[in-house]
Amino acid sequence: MRFLAPYLAGGAVAAVLGAAGLAWHLSAEVDRLQARAQILDTMLTGCNGRVADLHLDKERDDAVDSIPDSDLGRSVPDRWLLPAE
Repeated sequence: MRFLAPYLAGGAVAAVLGAAGLAWHLSAEVDRLQARAQILDTMLTGCNGRVADLHLDKERDDAVDSIPDSDLGRSVPDRWLLPAE
């Protein structure tokens, strides 16, 4: 048994070092994935903001489009009715 002790100790050290290396690698992978999730969340927030702006723009366009032609003189600025120069 005495001749196996150095091999068992070396195997235990190798196992501990391997486990520590795996833990370090997985920790780095978790950090990378959390950063990627934050980037994707920021991109999604930007997309949601653009969609909200489009809906608001459409509502404003619909409000102007619903004005009868006879009321355009009072509701719409003159510069909108004049041809472009």
